[in-house]
Amino acid sequence: MSQLQLPHQVHQYVKLLRDQWKIWVPLSVAVFLLAATYALVKPDEWQATQSMILRDEAAGQLSGQGRFDSLDTMKAAQEMVVEVARNQAVLEATLEEVGPPPLASPRAKWPTLTDIESLRKNVQISPPNGAEFGTTEVLHLTVNADSRERAFLLAETLYKQIDKTLKDIRNRRANSVIKELQDAQHLAQVELDRATAALKAEETKVGSDLGELRSLNDTSSGDGNLRNSWNQIKQQIRDGESDLARKQEQLKILKAAQDDPDNLIATPNQLLESQPALRRLKDGLVDAQLRTSELQGKMSNSHPQVQSAMASEEEVRQKLRSELALAIRGLDADIQVQRSSLASIEKQEKEVRERLDSLASIRAPYANLVADVEKCTLVLREAHQKLADAKANQRASETSSLITRIDTPTLGEYPIGPSKTVIAGGGLIGGMALGIGLVVLLAPTPGSEGRRWTDRLWGRRATDTDAGPTPGDRRTVASSQPEVNGRGRRATDQPALPPVSYPEIERRSGFDRRDTATPGDRRAT
Repeated sequence: MSQLQLPHQVHQYVKLLRDQWKIWVPLSVAVFLLAATYALVKPDEWQATQSMILRDEAAGQLSGQGRFDSLDTMKAAQEMVVEVARNQAVLEATLEEVGPPPLASPRAKWPTLTDIESLRKNVQISPPNGAEFGTTEVLHLTVNADSRERAFLLAETLYKQIDKTLKDIRNRRANSVIKELQDAQHLAQVELDRATAALKAEETKVGSDLGELRSLNDTSSGDGNLRNSWNQIKQQIRDGESDLARKQEQLKILKAAQDDPDNLIATPNQLLESQPALRRLKDGLVDAQLRTSELQGKMSNSHPQVQSAMASEEEVRQKLRSELALAIRGLDADIQVQRSSLASIEKQEKEVRERLDSLASIRAPYANLVADVEKCTLVLREAHQKLADAKANQRASETSSLITRIDTPTLGEYPIGPSKTVIAGGGLIGGMALGIGLVVLLAPTPGSEGRRWTDRLWGRRATDTDAGPTPGDRRTVASSQPEVNGRGRRATDQPALPPVSYPEIERRSGFDRRDTATPGDRRAT
């Protein structure tokens, strides 16, 4: 049924628009003229894009110079560039260098805060291809202006101002760091001088044992001279005591042999090494005793040869006794000398031991002083290194740049935004839509029984009355009509459209509207 009504309704709407052309045609033309006028007077907006690469500071880095060590560092540097680009001083310097637009009215002050704020809205820094900050080192500086040449000039000048401001920031930061490092270096130097003076006073007290004290403090250097001397003295004492004990034992044996020379025969030769005469007499006595024993085995004791041998043996004994007396005196003298030598050596050992004890008592404080000097030296060295890096950064900030542009700013072939034709066409379409909408709101539409669309929002019209339904009002129910001939219509009524059907009421009353259809009614069966 809707398919049969569609062509008829379209014709009705076309007829309605044809009848109401005085409403929508002038309105469409007016809106079109306004849009065309705006398109003609609207200034074009051009966009210039400057691509640049951001790098990190290279001073003080031995590897990966100029490369960011982390994504967070890169992101922080890029955010700093964004803040610098939107800084009021940077934008003001850019506008002062570029100058006012050619068609601008002359003003006493340029630029004003309004001009700076307008440029800030037209400046944008973003990563390429919609990426996030911290993922790439490339940045795009975008500037919008009302002319192609001015957009190019603003982008190039703003890049130079950003570069200059970044250099100034690095320079000021390097100056503040240099001042702090100079103070730190001065304090480190003062601490080093204090520690050096304390170490110097302690080493002066030590005097000639300084080398030994340093060797005690440095475990990798081995034993010092004083300790080596102490070891040698102890070895001499041990050797002297052993020699003294040997001589005392030898003296005891000699004294025993003085009473009976035969006891000397049982003495080992090692004890007689220092008495060569006694050893020869001992050997001679042994030989004489052997000869006497040999003769006595052959002859009687009264034999002259036996008597001669016995006399020779006795003579050897006499010489041995006299030699023993001399040897005992000489051995007593050696023992006295050995004891004196041992006493002297023991005295030297005592002095060396006391010196070592004294050095050992001051070794710990001396080690602390040495460690303090080394620490102060290390701090001073680090301060020197950091100060050198800061001075290098300061010089680099005057000659090098942290941003490097890629070629010159690029411009599009056409201005950004819709073209004049699109604006005018949009105005025409919008005017027509506005006019047709007014027609629909103000004029009765087909199929509404003479009522406007707005009546559904605001209720009954002012011309509607409560006396009765108007002719042709399809919403009147059959029960509201006076009954004539049992059909609810008068004989004088003009043929009208059938009333609105209420199936439930009609079925209850047994009334079938299909029997009362008027001629030409399309809904008649």
